[in-house]
Amino acid sequence: MAAPRKTRSADNGARQRLIEATAKIMRDEGYAAATSRRVAAEAGVKQALVYYYFPSMDDLFVEVLRAGAEASLEHMRVALADDDPLFTLWKLNNDARMSVLNTEFMALANHRKAIRAELKAFAERVRDIETAAVTVALHARGVDLQAYPPVAVAMLIAQTARSLCNEDAVGVTLGHQELRDFVERQLQLLAESAPNATGAGP
Repeated sequence: MAAPRKTRSADNGARQRLIEATAKIMRDEGYAAATSRRVAAEAGVKQALVYYYFPSMDDLFVEVLRAGAEASLEHMRVALADDDPLFTLWKLNNDARMSVLNTEFMALANHRKAIRAELKAFAERVRDIETAAVTVALHARGVDLQAYPPVAVAMLIAQTARSLCNEDAVGVTLGHQELRDFVERQLQLLAESAPNATGAGP
């Protein structure tokens, strides 16, 4: 006779702790350190519970990615509704904490097809949201969207910020402050070019 399932609240509590513990280990020590034994110890549960909730470590990694993705996407949707979505996009992608975990998943995706598929889906959703926000911002400023494709502008802002974070993580900082200052000056100039509140041009 099968053993009775744990209550939903017990399930969710242990399961969530395992997801959070895995994310923490990946950020602090890298994905290779996130073994079932290490994750269980960090979460304060028995190692067998890892495989009770997740058939394999790949399944656990996928859930970590999904949990982080949903939180990031919701935060991004709210943030990019701000009055200056271009500058907000720049700031969001300068978050080193986010960059570290993304880098670990990129490395893991080279070895795990399931992670690669999830990461691709997440990246495409992020780009859609970023592009939509940039489209609205550029249109409001009277920018020619043919000459300045929103997807290209979104990628330039986001990818520049992420690249700086990735270099920061390994101690490369030459030219970083100059580039950050330059980008922020351009974003400020673009913000100042927006039509006034009455909708009249400059």
